Amino acid sequence: MTKNLPLIPTNEDRIRAAVLRARRHVDRQALMSAGATFVPIPGVDMLVDVSVMIKMIDHINWEFGLTPEQIDRLPSQRRILAYQAISWAGTVLAGKVITAQLAISVLKSVGIKLGSKQAAKWVPVVGQISAAALGFTALRYLGREHIKDCEKIAREVILRLSAEESHLSSD
Repeated sequence: MTKNLPLIPTNEDRIRAAVLRARRHVDRQALMSAGATFVPIPGVDMLVDVSVMIKMIDHINWEFGLTPEQIDRLPSQRRILAYQAISWAGTVLAGKVITAQLAISVLKSVGIKLGSKQAAKWVPVVGQISAAALGFTALRYLGREHIKDCEKIAREVILRLSAEESHLSSD
């Protein structure tokens, strides 16, 4: 992902395109997580959930030009605008390196109780389906919410850029 680093989308068409690409990615990753529930080895699905979430959030950030590496490559004024927009949006996932600890914390915050998912898994068929549905729904929700946050950040950067440009042109 480091070769062609996209920039923060600077118009509505680019934002919409990033949203669509990110949603497709989120749906694929959530399905992968759900499929891991059927692996009969205890703990595998939990490890997959954490791994999938890290990759999913990194990919969403990348689509919107909000990885730490992408932000660091921006000109200093745009970098400041990006960090201001991230702060304004109040998200803890944009512009940061996502660690396993952070991923577990976020998964817990949306109700994936890792122990209850493990317990449900061992009830034949119905439990596995319930655990798969829980994992899919939670990861999809997290991904979609992060996409909304990144969309807000991109729009805020556009607003701040246009405000800055109009301020400069009026001087």
